[in-house]
Amino acid sequence: MAEQPWLILTLRRTGGTSLTTFLSTASSFSTIEHEPFNPGRMLGHITNGFQNSDNIADMSAAVRQAVANRPNIKHCIEIIPTEITRALIDACQEQGYRFIVMTRRNEAKRLASLFLAISTGVWGPEDAMQIYPKIIAGTQTPPPIDLTRLRGRVRTDYYSVGRMLSMLRNRQIDYPWLLFEDLYFGDTPIREQALALARDLGITIGEDDDRLQAFAEKSGQKSSEIAPYVENYDTAVARLNKLCSA
Repeated sequence: MAEQPWLILTLRRTGGTSLTTFLSTASSFSTIEHEPFNPGRMLGHITNGFQNSDNIADMSAAVRQAVANRPNIKHCIEIIPTEITRALIDACQEQGYRFIVMTRRNEAKRLASLFLAISTGVWGPEDAMQIYPKIIAGTQTPPPIDLTRLRGRVRTDYYSVGRMLSMLRNRQIDYPWLLFEDLYFGDTPIREQALALARDLGITIGEDDDRLQAFAEKSGQKSSEIAPYVENYDTAVARLNKLCSA
């Protein structure tokens, strides 16, 4: 199978960054900045321009130009206008991309992790090494979670996933659907899953490749250790469990 560039369609706090980092090291295609359409990032001007003009034709042309060189992309669907996600899917399909969907089975836990990251400012292991000791020592106090944002976030994220899946189905696009819990904590070793995914993308990588081992051994940020330091974290979790149970 010829190697293909890939587009990971995901949400925040699903482990997509670690997966993207691994695949980037093995792919012969370049990988641009994670979530490049976010405001302030390398393709954020496309998002800003569309939000200011509402011009779908110009935005779609800009997206096609952005993927003309077929870079690998990780895209978080819930924080970018749906129209841009649609244009990105169309442009990548035209360029022969392989699509990967990555979500999390337990939405309440994913969102609890998201709001904890927003409160503490910790988005990865590197941030955790710098910030967690300050919080534990009492020299930095994270603000409480804004409970008024929970319901809207739940609705927006469910809507984003549904729209994205509809777009893929309508275009008859095939994709592997990865779940955070199965990839990182499932019965099948992560090395085996990562190797199978790489080969499905046409990437040649040996079973004893150091990149596989590094991905399998990559540690998380251990956010559960810092949760008690956010004063209303338990309240937020209880509300999220109710909102996500329907």
